[in-house]
Amino acid sequence: MIIYSEPDAGKEPVLEFIRSTEKELHINSYLIDDPDIMTAISNVVSRKIGVRIIIDGHPYDGSGRESLEALRRTGAQVNIAPERFEGNDVFDHAKYMVNEKEFMIGTMNLTDAAFKKNREYFVRGDERKIHKSLMNIFNSDWEGQRAGQHDRKFLIVSPDSENRLYDLLRISKKLFIETEEIGNDDTLLEILSSKGRKLKMILPSSISENDQKNAETLQSRDVQIRIMPANIRYMHAKMIHNKKMAFIGSQNFSETSLKKNREVGIIIKKGKDRKVFMEKFEEDWKAATEFKKWKKNNSK
Repeated sequence: MIIYSEPDAGKEPVLEFIRSTEKELHINSYLIDDPDIMTAISNVVSRKIGVRIIIDGHPYDGSGRESLEALRRTGAQVNIAPERFEGNDVFDHAKYMVNEKEFMIGTMNLTDAAFKKNREYFVRGDERKIHKSLMNIFNSDWEGQRAGQHDRKFLIVSPDSENRLYDLLRISKKLFIETEEIGNDDTLLEILSSKGRKLKMILPSSISENDQKNAETLQSRDVQIRIMPANIRYMHAKMIHNKKMAFIGSQNFSETSLKKNREVGIIIKKGKDRKVFMEKFEEDWKAATEFKKWKKNNSK
């Protein structure tokens, strides 16, 4: 597996993945609006290669209709996500691609900001069981059918991903987390609280009032929390590291994300593959501001 971090890698690895497609390309992404990505998709279609894309029909920024029309102009087949992921406050929030031999799973949307401003992670690999499972999920969502539980040893897939994430967090003696949200899942919050000083967490400066309250609660239990200043980078990543394995994916720490949305994440166990996550976490930890200090400065 090859691990990438953003904004360090830029969009070239994603563009190269798309360009390398020889037979078929399948993309499920919450947001797609980067013009270079659009051009790369159009070029694949022009080579008479089948391209299927699933997007969310009502993303938070209201760009769903515009993105849908732009994607269809590439010549790709484009479907809105299944109806069960299109209700009120429920989304197809996944971020993965599969071609005839490889897959790419990450935390980033296919947008300009993801490659230039955000902290993101993604992996590229060719492990057959993971590839097969992703294709099963994609084909099921394309047809509007339930995806089932096809061989997900290294994948964590929502809906109903909460128990596997709980277990991953519970077994961890030390935890290093980068996340866009703390969320509102009571069980998850209690597990995080129980880690005390053994948990280090980095959040974006845009956290909600509710997440600020949750951060205060966690800090009262000795959890170490820092805030990434927006002028350095936006903390959009969803990364968990416990020194023995790492997890990245589209899942935020919220009940909707874990229990209702379509989300896809992957567990990475090989030490050499995980190295980049700790390197970037340590870099971000040094650049981030202690939560208590950030809170004081922002209350003035």
